[in-house]
Amino acid sequence: MAIKALWYLSTADGHYPWMQDEFYPVDFQRYKRLAQTIDQGGFFGALVATWPNDPLTSAASVAGFTEKMKFLVAEYAGLTPAKLLAEQALTFEKFHGGRLLFNHINGTPQRVGTYGVTLTPETRYELGQNYWEEFQAHYQKGYRSLFPNTDYTIEPTSPQGIQLWGTGDSQAGIEHAGEVVNTYLLMIRERARVKDQFQRAVLAAEQHGRKYDDLGALTSVTVRKTQTEAEQQFYQIFEKTGAELLKHKLDVSIKRKTNGEQGIDSFKAPDAQRQEWVDYIRQGKLPPLESLRLEDNLFAGMSAWSSLDIFGYASSAAYLVGSPENIAMQVQKYHDETGLSALIMSGWPLIEEAQYTAELLLPLLKEIGA
Repeated sequence: MAIKALWYLSTADGHYPWMQDEFYPVDFQRYKRLAQTIDQGGFFGALVATWPNDPLTSAASVAGFTEKMKFLVAEYAGLTPAKLLAEQALTFEKFHGGRLLFNHINGTPQRVGTYGVTLTPETRYELGQNYWEEFQAHYQKGYRSLFPNTDYTIEPTSPQGIQLWGTGDSQAGIEHAGEVVNTYLLMIRERARVKDQFQRAVLAAEQHGRKYDDLGALTSVTVRKTQTEAEQQFYQIFEKTGAELLKHKLDVSIKRKTNGEQGIDSFKAPDAQRQEWVDYIRQGKLPPLESLRLEDNLFAGMSAWSSLDIFGYASSAAYLVGSPENIAMQVQKYHDETGLSALIMSGWPLIEEAQYTAELLLPLLKEIGA
């Protein structure tokens, strides 16, 4: 089965959206063009994330301007009543031809707490499992009209229910994914780490008598006709951001993750490579390009939602960088060695980078596993 290639459908857009003067304001026309670019470019679909627009409303607003792409809509378990979400899904599927997927998010106490939902580490996974079981049961029943003079029901389009994609880094999260999701996702990292996590996820699913449809990774990508051009384009991320702003953003991130106990000047990285980045940044310098190489054509970068990964875990700021042939060769290795069969990609600005990826890389990705 060929690699399923998805793009990001997000309002977190701009040349460098982590910089205030490089962030695009929310613009429906641009959002619609992005969806059409993804659809016409031949992507399998798009991840519709929360930033800060409601993802299901956003997907529904542009689905009618597209024909084939699937919409992988982020949904926090428990925030929408399961029956209501099932009715929304049935309507979306009826109008747009069975193109809806859900990205199951357990949520964090900080996020779901703003909606009055209280979670503990012990209850968050139980809530997720119960929620999606209830959702699928309501979906399978269909959406029946309550008007007494009109006997009409929107029947489910997908016989097995709406497919769920989702992740989980901790062992508890991996076990939960094994019970609930159809496609397991992780943030891309070196192949050995991907292989280990995929193996643990597959084992967790098998222990519940289940098997994943796909194993996928989230990554950013910078593809150009030559390796040199791609690397130069990628490193502009750092040159445009500058050492001072990067240092500030990492200091904020460290203080948030350590509850204010550490900052950039006292932080100790988990390995020598990341400590080298920290040392450069402390000196007011940018880490050189080669020091950011994690493996082959995989580099540490920045994204709209994550700064440079100095922590060494759960970061969505890694990039596949290179010529189409070199990136495809790396994805082939992931496929052969880890079982990877889906990629959710991003790059900024989202429209322009989707065009580069569709033209240069997608034809090669479609040959992998075909």
